[in-house]
Amino acid sequence: MEKKEKKIVKASSSNKKTDEKIGIDSHGKIVKVEHNGEPKERATSKRIIAVCLWLVGIFFEVVGILRLKGTIGWIPSLSETAFLIICLVLDCIAVLVGSQFWKKANHIDPASEKNPTKFWIQNNLGSIISVVAFLPIIIFVLTDKEMDKKNKTIVSVVAIVALLIAGIGSYDFNPVSSEQLQRAEQEVLNVNPSGTVYWAPNSKKYHVNPDCPSFSRSETIIEGTVRDAYEAGLTDPCRRCIPELEEEHDHENEAE
Repeated sequence: MEKKEKKIVKASSSNKKTDEKIGIDSHGKIVKVEHNGEPKERATSKRIIAVCLWLVGIFFEVVGILRLKGTIGWIPSLSETAFLIICLVLDCIAVLVGSQFWKKANHIDPASEKNPTKFWIQNNLGSIISVVAFLPIIIFVLTDKEMDKKNKTIVSVVAIVALLIAGIGSYDFNPVSSEQLQRAEQEVLNVNPSGTVYWAPNSKKYHVNPDCPSFSRSETIIEGTVRDAYEAGLTDPCRRCIPELEEEHDHENEAE
């Protein structure tokens, strides 16, 4: 059977500042991906977007608190309960989306493990913001003496659920450190001096070998650097592609 030729597309960052563009060929395959600027610049732009979205979320929280205090009386067609729920939902969406930008920025430009406090704060800032964006309004609702018990229960439950969704969704379960990224880059360089790695659109790991058996069903392979792979959310290497890691894995199994 004739071996089907795979299409390899680039995902590596350009040294020039370009707009992020994705080209599609006649068969619907990605043929080129260009990033906007250097890694630190891309990370900074994503962090700015994250902060702006977090501020939008906190804005909706403040609006809800002001409505509770009777300072504003917008949209008379809506009940106070409906108005507060809308504010909480918009708050949750803004905080959650902002946190995704923040987590992506941390994978592009990660913090160092040498300062554990800074490392923890930077990787969990989204969850911290979630508390800031919901805890005050929860306290205001629970201490409001004018709201009836039924509406207070409804709004409180919605606010607590929104806090949990935003907090858990903002938490980085796979934080990356600058040391981890450097080690990964060195591991790849030991096998491939060009530092190039590969992955398919549905990959869970990055590969050093474009002919890795893991690509047997993939028609399109993305080519980039380790940092590009991390930016795409791929922080684990394929052990079969890096012999040293495969040997370490075998030794660990023998020890067990």
